[in-house]
Amino acid sequence: MLITVKLLGVQMNDEDVKQFITAFEDFMKHADVEMQNYVRREAARQYTKSYFEKQAEEMNVSVDYYISEFV
Repeated sequence: MLITVKLLGVQMNDEDVKQFITAFEDFMKHADVEMQNYVRREAARQYTKSYFEKQAEEMNVSVDYYISEFV
């Protein structure tokens, strides 16, 4: 079966379509992993920020001062 993509003027046979689908699935798996990594990094960043804010508040100093003196 021959598929014609009219917008791009590209013709794809069955093997081309299978290869494209495989490449796209691989891309989506990689993108999913990267999204999970981003969420993990942001959660760790937010936790660290809130921890420093809490510690600075307990010592009655600014967050910048706490970080520069105690971290």
